[in-house]
Amino acid sequence: MDDASFEEELEAGARLVRQLAQGLPTVGDLLQEHEDDNDEILPTIFLSQVADWYVEAWRSRQTELNAFEEAERFTARLAASYPQVGAAEQNMIAVGFLEALPNPGAAERACVDSLPDVLREEREKMDTPRSDT
Repeated sequence: MDDASFEEELEAGARLVRQLAQGLPTVGDLLQEHEDDNDEILPTIFLSQVADWYVEAWRSRQTELNAFEEAERFTARLAASYPQVGAAEQNMIAVGFLEALPNPGAAERACVDSLPDVLREEREKMDTPRSDT
């Protein structure tokens, strides 16, 4: 991949995460903090930070009223975007967000069950050992 292609993919990813964050105060704050810290948007890294926040919001849903509501809105947007974006953006979502979620056996793994179907199914595929026969 040449530098121009990489830059184009990075910019496409940055546009996508900006769209996903629009109107979501916590995600918007995370994006602003990320951009301030990095002087640019690094979409895969940002999505892993959002995954950490998603898990924390899921954990807090039992004790804090509406703690998980914004996280659910974010993942609904992400799920709606997933089949419509190109392979590079799908990979960015898989590597950045889905792989950052807890692995099977982890205490917070049940948060994966709260994902919209398309994202949950993608994460489950990532957890399934492949047979190379």
